[in-house]
Amino acid sequence: MPVPGEQVGHYVIETPLGRGGEGAVFEGRDAADGRRVVLKFLDPAQLGDVAAFERMRREVEIGRRLDHHGVPRLLEAHEDGRPPYLVLAYAPGRSLREILQRDGPLPVPRALEIATSLADVIAYCHANHVYHRDLKPENIVVGDDARVTIIDFGIALLDGAPRVTWRGFSGLIGTPEYMAPEQIRGERGGPETDVYAAGVILYEMLAGRPPFRSENPLATMYQHLNLRPEPLDRLRRDVPPGVLAIVARALRRRPEERFPDGAALLEALRAPERVDTSVLERPDPPLGSPLREGLMRHPFVILGLVALGTAVLVFLAEALLRH
Repeated sequence: MPVPGEQVGHYVIETPLGRGGEGAVFEGRDAADGRRVVLKFLDPAQLGDVAAFERMRREVEIGRRLDHHGVPRLLEAHEDGRPPYLVLAYAPGRSLREILQRDGPLPVPRALEIATSLADVIAYCHANHVYHRDLKPENIVVGDDARVTIIDFGIALLDGAPRVTWRGFSGLIGTPEYMAPEQIRGERGGPETDVYAAGVILYEMLAGRPPFRSENPLATMYQHLNLRPEPLDRLRRDVPPGVLAIVARALRRRPEERFPDGAALLEALRAPERVDTSVLERPDPPLGSPLREGLMRHPFVILGLVALGTAVLVFLAEALLRH
């Protein structure tokens, strides 16, 4: 994996921005003109994983399809590099995570300004049949003009593309605090999935914490499926009813009960005073256990558990016979 100080092509690698199971991301500089860029490298350990390349190609296709100020522009794609890497335009600003850590709960007008800009970018993506599926404060950059840039389309879904999963991965993707119930249930997700995550983010901007959180990821998933978040109006008194209703509808457990896409969410955020507040009184029935849902949707897990149980029984029987 390249390290700061190295030059790849005509780009100088500088500051690490993040590292994950599939690769690493760095801020870099074009040695020719000095402009800042983002360099995203595929982990060499993934070179034999066909699915990893497919996800990279999908990110390239998405980058070439989208042309919006809120999505980093794809500058170059070196799929035959050693390791393969992408060059993206640098998004100036601070991550929403940094802003929340520094400022805590945001004033309502500020939170609405960021949420509206976020919904504008989501609406554009959805109009082009791209669903991010991993929206969270770490993946949202807020500029000085409050305009939002969404970064990291590494697990985004391009409508009509075949399913791609990680090697040995169950199919659950995303970050537990921001995952929609359908993701927890092993489904691919769609526009309503991004709407749910946007609702979680708006709740967090207003409350200073996400609606569901736990030290245990499975416990967090269970909360998404079965518990109702603490009402925002109990945490602060200055949130208008229309904004409370936007959050409540975005966080409905069943996708068909949410805003259908980013455009509908954007329309509501632009005029919260016209939003129907009856959603605040409607029940939102629980969906069940994430473990049970995962087993039902991924029967190979059941087969693996049966095989493991059988192996344990055989081992115990042989041990008893030896004694």
